[in-house]
Amino acid sequence: METPVLSSNAVHTLAGCLLAADADAETLGWGQPATLLLIHDRPLDAAGPKRRREMRSLEFPLHRDDLLTDPAGLPALLHRLAASLDNSDAPTPYQATLATIVGLIRATAPDARLLAWAACYDDIRTGDGQPRQARRVDAVDIDGRLYEVTRLRGEDHPLLVVDDSPDPGDIPATGPGLAALLAATARHTHTSTHADAASGPQVPPHADPDEPIFGVWGPDGASIRCRICGAVDGIASDEVPSMAGYGEDTYTRCIRCGSVETTDPIFGWRAKPAPWPPHPAHDQP
Repeated sequence: METPVLSSNAVHTLAGCLLAADADAETLGWGQPATLLLIHDRPLDAAGPKRRREMRSLEFPLHRDDLLTDPAGLPALLHRLAASLDNSDAPTPYQATLATIVGLIRATAPDARLLAWAACYDDIRTGDGQPRQARRVDAVDIDGRLYEVTRLRGEDHPLLVVDDSPDPGDIPATGPGLAALLAATARHTHTSTHADAASGPQVPPHADPDEPIFGVWGPDGASIRCRICGAVDGIASDEVPSMAGYGEDTYTRCIRCGSVETTDPIFGWRAKPAPWPPHPAHDQP
């Protein structure tokens, strides 16, 4: 049997994150679409002798066509999302979303660990022959441990179950999909990290300064994607009266990689692609 990666304290903290997610869902009310959470931790005090870590959960945004209120469709959605992250034929919007989230996490915490995927959703539970509405938060961590939080409608407190070695017959319908999603995430981030390390920081070969840095993205073209680092909807922009005395100066910058597009009445449109991936940060003396 493999040695677990997560300590008992980390398992306890992760369970607390799931209970907090249930509490947040309770404030929103019933009938909300299913929510996916990516749970990670990072060093809280890298210089301390015990290297304490802080755990957080982030909502993984779904395309509006994937927002579900029927739990019957959730297992298939999880497998479809895992397949999207594993797609090597062409970049997918969900790969770009994951890359943006992981990039933002590791920009401030290079030693962050991705620990678990969770799904929060409304369900129907049958007890004593009577169906009752319930909210569930299911999760699978990197050790294969299964977490289940169940709150029956009308109950003040949820039930938490943590299973280190789940029996195949007792795994919820979301379990295999969450495990597949966790495995696909590990493969995708591992491949991206090694590709970045092999190439080193550089302006990508497709980053032509005469070509736009930003383009529309997604099935409906409602998002903006950076062609340099792949970040989706991660831009800062501004428009001010031009110093030329007429017209407007515009400025659009990718928050993730720093690539910039500008326009002004004198020089017109200009692009400045940034090196990607970025140079590794070094500790200051």
